[in-house]
Amino acid sequence: MIRSDISVTPDFTGLPPNVLHGLMTLSNNAAAILMLVSGLGIAISLIGWVFGSLTNNREASERAKSGLGVSIAAIALLYLGIAAANYAGHLFS
Repeated sequence: MIRSDISVTPDFTGLPPNVLHGLMTLSNNAAAILMLVSGLGIAISLIGWVFGSLTNNREASERAKSGLGVSIAAIALLYLGIAAANYAGHLFS
């Protein structure tokens, strides 16, 4: 079987504990900022969509719909990236 031929073991023994903690904090903060920006994009797109439909502005509604799709796709990609990183992290243990 090919899976038994591959063995990956990362070595974090040389890194000080404060560096490991700093890297974890940095990655958590980056994910939180990406989530916040995507959430704001969803909120602004929904407001724009409602405003466009109330004013019968077809172009604004279409632009808001596409912005909503982009924001939702960004959150979906973030979740997929986090899930892949968690899965890869469990492979090393």
